[in-house]
Amino acid sequence: MANKKDYQAERQMPGGRQDKAKVYVDELYFRHVDQMERWRQEYERCQTVESTLALISTLRYDEVDYASQLLRVPWKERTVPDFSHLLEKARINEEGKYFAPIIIRSSLLLILLLILIFSSNAVVLWVSGTGVVTLLVLLGILIQKRHSMIEKVIKQKQIEIDAKVEYEQNLIKEEKEKHENAEEERIQGIERLLAGEIAAIYAKVDQALTTRPFPFHVSADISLYLNIPSVKIWLPPKSIIPTQVCALQPSGRPSFEEKEIRTINKQYFELCASISMRVMSVIYAHIPAFRTGYVYGMSKEGKNIECLFTSKLERSTVEAACNSSNGLAAMQICKATFNCDTTLALLPIEVTAPEEWGDVEPQLVHNLHVNLFQ
Repeated sequence: MANKKDYQAERQMPGGRQDKAKVYVDELYFRHVDQMERWRQEYERCQTVESTLALISTLRYDEVDYASQLLRVPWKERTVPDFSHLLEKARINEEGKYFAPIIIRSSLLLILLLILIFSSNAVVLWVSGTGVVTLLVLLGILIQKRHSMIEKVIKQKQIEIDAKVEYEQNLIKEEKEKHENAEEERIQGIERLLAGEIAAIYAKVDQALTTRPFPFHVSADISLYLNIPSVKIWLPPKSIIPTQVCALQPSGRPSFEEKEIRTINKQYFELCASISMRVMSVIYAHIPAFRTGYVYGMSKEGKNIECLFTSKLERSTVEAACNSSNGLAAMQICKATFNCDTTLALLPIEVTAPEEWGDVEPQLVHNLHVNLFQ
């Protein structure tokens, strides 16, 4: 009987079992929506990683036209602003200060004139006449003061305008001088670069590479002797390659499929080749003094340093390789030297200095380290 009474009381109470069931259904719905959103974010994250890695394989070679950059950019002088409106503004503001006093005196003068005309009382006539004369004198003094103050304000404002004009003229002169100096410095920098000066070359290489960074840790050690660069590119670890393929099921749940070892190794080889070709294409495109160079794909895991591939690159070869569909095809055109096993895992090879260097002393080789991480 106690259970039956409790059940009847619960049915009569607002917010009984029906309200509890509704809360439970709502909670399940929001949990489902939250789970779907987490699945969607996980799928988009996996797709973003794959698309970012694939984008590295897009190669291009855009050689810089320094001949056009040697032309001096003409100075476009701006006009001095027109400050004449300040005179009119100052005149109007000064006139406004005397508007109310003139109106008051004029009104009183009119009233006294009317009294003087229509009144017959001698005392009133005498007082009004005296008032008219006094107001005429005061009104004249006020108008004269107004005129003199307007002239004074206009003269002061004209002095301010002349100072502003002179300031703008000096500013334009300084801007022109800065432009001419900047143009002279820019052209001299290009001339030094074309002449093969080491400082100019390294400044341009650093600027060019850092403007096209990678979304993961990549760096380069560039050594230069006899205008033949030796570029050691420190590649990212193989762990950057996703080991699973993510797909989205009709239910909204992502499914994961393990990649084959051969697929992972090929994707890593493709990534390393694309990184190397991208770095070398930027260097050759910006440094006309380089005709031949060497690139080394370096791997470092802890204290273990290995060279995964190397290639001797001519400028024309790099230009042709950048027309390839991916980095592996570009490396084949460049006839890169590498070793790999049956699963396409890269095996370490020996690092040799450029043959043109001979037995050069280390102090004669110029070095530059560039961080290519975004």
